[in-house]
Amino acid sequence: MNIQRLFLLAILSSAMCSSGGCSNNSGHDDHSDQAEHDDHDDHGEEGDQGEEGGHEDLVRLSAEQLRLAGVVIMPLGGGEIATHVMLPAEVGLNLDTVVHVTPRVPGIVSAVEGFLGHNVVAGDLLAVLESPELGEAKIAFLQSIQSKLIADSELDRQETISVNTEKLLDVLRDEPTLDALRNDVSGLLIGENKGRLLSAYAQMKAGRANFAREQELNTKGLSTQADLVAAEESFHSAQAQYMAAFEDVDFSFRLKIQDAQQSAMIATSGVENAERRLHLLGLSQAQVEGIATEPDANVARYELAAPMSGRIVTKHITPGEMVGTNASVYTIADLSTVWLNISIYSQYSGMIEEGQHVTVRVNEQVASGVVDYISAIVSETTRTIAARVVLDNQDGAWRPGVFVTVRVETDSSHANRVVPIDAVQTYEGNTVVFIQDADGIEPVAVTLGRRSDVLVELLGDDVAIGTPIVVVNSFLMKAELGKSSAGHQH
Repeated sequence: MNIQRLFLLAILSSAMCSSGGCSNNSGHDDHSDQAEHDDHDDHGEEGDQGEEGGHEDLVRLSAEQLRLAGVVIMPLGGGEIATHVMLPAEVGLNLDTVVHVTPRVPGIVSAVEGFLGHNVVAGDLLAVLESPELGEAKIAFLQSIQSKLIADSELDRQETISVNTEKLLDVLRDEPTLDALRNDVSGLLIGENKGRLLSAYAQMKAGRANFAREQELNTKGLSTQADLVAAEESFHSAQAQYMAAFEDVDFSFRLKIQDAQQSAMIATSGVENAERRLHLLGLSQAQVEGIATEPDANVARYELAAPMSGRIVTKHITPGEMVGTNASVYTIADLSTVWLNISIYSQYSGMIEEGQHVTVRVNEQVASGVVDYISAIVSETTRTIAARVVLDNQDGAWRPGVFVTVRVETDSSHANRVVPIDAVQTYEGNTVVFIQDADGIEPVAVTLGRRSDVLVELLGDDVAIGTPIVVVNSFLMKAELGKSSAGHQH
């Protein structure tokens, strides 16, 4: 019997004595003892026959005595019986919120800023590397920008020439006079084609005028036929040269603008590809935009940044070492949640399913969750099945690597008659509960059914629903009956 029970028994005895339940034996004399003995001799046989067990299984205590003893009586009713199993588990990192940080380029570590146990925010600087590969990529990017500037400038020039050439050709199609032509195209900048077209056009116009004059002179008999033929040939030749020049300029300026446009597109693509390479090497858009103005000393500088917020849980990087693209130099974990990795024994495999409730307790630390994953594979080494629960860990109380025991609720069903486990006692070889009626409190034998940590089902209908039952400190009733039995035996 523990200290609490001794204390409660003492209270109960005191309460009974204060209510007249005990007497002071020091005040009676031998005559009273003899009288009591004689009375017992006179009636002993009759008493034994009336009780058939030597004593009465009934506790008579007042409400005040029960209250002082801490006895609680409640009507019998129904409740939920939840069954469970206890299984081993290990607190682990939530692998869905873990990232391994690896450099995108090889290089020599020049500085380390992130250390084991540091809490970081996405974008925080972890380390600085000097990478020739990154430097070459930056130089190629700058060269591509320069090539694009040249190509864009040439495209602008060819677009101007194209527009002006088109205007010149439109003017020439109307065959203006030379004076009108000079006025219309004086401000057009189209390069050598302008002089070529104007010269051919002037020769054609001169040939036509000379041919017309020779025709007039020949009609008047002032010119020979040979002169007329020569003037006609000269005109046709100048006309052919002009038309050839016109068509050549019309074709060539369109071809040149197409070439300029293609070169500009290639140059633009070169810049985009060079930029993509820099992004593949881990540079942000802001870092790429700053390359053109950064000092030459930073051309090979590679900054390794935290890809997510969390805590640095592993670190494998030191200044001066050479690291490659296959080395995980940091591990960052978001510890706001952790995994509870449960090992399910084979005999419990059919009892546990996804969605079941789990409780884990370590000292005063308690958490609960729901099974959200059960492996389809049995471990070859442990012959157990892995299950997982995601636990909230905002306060950081659950540390990965800790071994715990978890309680998994396997079933929950309603029972019409349930009592607290502490309400059940063993009395004279029977399992009993103590019920209260008009006569007092007495034990009633019961048959137990399903049970949880706190409740047990009463089978059958030996005890009616609603019957008052001692649910707290029922052991005191058993102790009282034991005292009565000892008194009768004495």
